[in-house]
Formats: sequence, C-alpha cells, structure tokens
Amino acid sequence: MDRLRFIGKRLLYLVVMLFGVATLVFILTKLIPGDPVTANLSQRALSDESVVAAYRAKYGLDKPVIIQYLLYMKSLISFDLGTSIRTNNAVLDELARCYPATIELALVAIIFATIFGIFFGIISAVKRNSIIDQIVRAISVTGVSLPSFWFALIMLFFFYFKLQIFPGPGRLSTSFSAPATVTGMYVIDSLLEGNPAKALDALSHLILPAIVLAAFTMGLITRTTRSNLLDVMSTDYIRTAKAKGLSGTGLILYHALGNALIPVLTVIGLGLGNLLGGMVLVETIFNWPGVGQFAYQSVMANDYPSIIGVALLIALNYMVINTIVDILYGIIDPRVRVS
Repeated sequence: MDRLRFIGKRLLYLVVMLFGVATLVFILTKLIPGDPVTANLSQRALSDESVVAAYRAKYGLDKPVIIQYLLYMKSLISFDLGTSIRTNNAVLDELARCYPATIELALVAIIFATIFGIFFGIISAVKRNSIIDQIVRAISVTGVSLPSFWFALIMLFFFYFKLQIFPGPGRLSTSFSAPATVTGMYVIDSLLEGNPAKALDALSHLILPAIVLAAFTMGLITRTTRSNLLDVMSTDYIRTAKAKGLSGTGLILYHALGNALIPVLTVIGLGLGNLLGGMVLVETIFNWPGVGQFAYQSVMANDYPSIIGVALLIALNYMVINTIVDILYGIIDPRVRVS
C-alpha cells in the first residue's frame, strides 16, 4: 500500500510539473526577441498588409496574449502542438520524425557512459590513491570539463579526417538508402529489413557522436561510483564481511557494489534526460537530424510553435525519467518512501 501511495504521489507531481512547465515555456517564447512574421515572410510579402494579417491570423498572433495562452493550453490537452511556421507541417509530426534519431544516439551514449563510468569508478575506488586512481580521476574530470562542441570537432578531425577510422557526419553512408521506417532508429530498422551491412554502417556513424555525448555523463558516473563505493567499503557490514574472510572481487561485486550503485541511478537518469534534450551543438556538428538540430533550425526561424514543442518535449523527457528513477529508488530503498 505504501508503495502504491508513493507511486501515486510521484505521478501527481509529474502532472503538476507538466502544467507549470507548459506555462513557463509559453511565457519564455513571448520574451524571445524578434518577430516570426518578419523572420518567415519575404520582403515582398511583408509589404502586403493583407498577407501579413492573414499570416498572423493563421498562427493566432493577432489575438491578445491571454487568449493565445488559453488556446495554447486547450491545444496541449488535445495533444495538438500546432503547425510549424518554418515547415508548415504539424509540430507533433516533425517531432515524431526527428525524435527517434535522438533516442538512438542518446541510448548508445548512455550505454557507453554507464559501462565505462561504473568500470572506471570501481577501478578508482579499489586502487585508491594509486597512479591508476589518479589517471582515472583525471579522465573523469576531463570528461566533465570538455566543451562538447570542441570535443566533437577534435573527434571528427582525428578519427574521420586524419585517421579515417570512423565515418563522418550523418546517419548513413551515401552508398546506403534510409531503411523502411518502423522504429525510426536506423540500426534496428536495418536489422528488421534484413540488411546487417546497413545496420553496421548505421552503428559506425553512431560511435563518434555517442562518445562525445557520453564523456560528460561518464565523468559524473565515475566520480559518483567511486565516492559511494568508498563510503560503502567503510561501513560496519563490509568490515564484518572482511573479518569473516571475504575479500577482493567477490566482496565488491556481491556485497558493496549493490548499495553503492543506488545513487548512481539518479546520475544515469539525469544523464539520459540531458542527452535527450541537450544535443543541439553536437547534432548540428555531426549533421544528425534529431531534436537538437530541429530546435536550432526553429530558433533561427523564430518558429514559436516548434520552439514550444521542443521545449515541452525536453521538459517531458526530464520529468518522466526523473519520475521513473524516483519510483525505482523508492522500490530499491524503502526508506525513500517515508518522505
């Protein structure tokens, strides 16, 4: 019963936060400098008042702000994000087109970050204050500190241009056509199409941008794993296990690591949310047709409906992932459900 009440409270918080974020996004879009009319109409069209008036009426820009807000909230309730000013397509359709590319890249990046982050964190804790520990800590600090756009350019220069180990920007080589859309993720869709060569090519295009995106989260996971594992190793039950003769890998894997990784769940969840919403520069550099590139193009065109749609999607990513992590945290550690 406590578990159901805990989950219910978290879901209620999610609904309240969604309403608050939707309101905040609407206010912020109205504060963006520039006029979408002048950004999207030609000089000849701007000189015709009837065209300008029709354009404003089409996108509700001629109505008072409070009316725009009420219409905006009504549309959101009916899952209508409006029409993109830039492409003249439904914003929901545009997001559905580009979101799978972002999910595919984010999932590969978070897998890299989690595997290497936990591995480095364990090594660093086990070899505390050794030269290996110093090297791992330097790697984690570098990963957190590197600007993603600079790291992306460096990776492209060395591994694509100079060494030619990995392919360049884009999701597929020019020798392949896009697979039939099932999930929107090229690796999975290529396998479903029965074309492993195309799947391998799509996977190779994921490596460089995924490494760039994984660097920051990997650094956080490494530091969090190391810190928590050292704390757990100093607890009474670990000392008791040592006194009974347990040591080495078995002690860490079967007794210490489970408790040490509980806080790491939060870092992984935040990292995934960040990857799903914070990839504008990396997607632009790697010509990755995901949400980040769509957001950049929408901002440049003052495309208010698309900007709102992207902002809501990013906020929804964070809130849903955090809610899931919060619920998992409560299931794993019953003490959390008391709060």
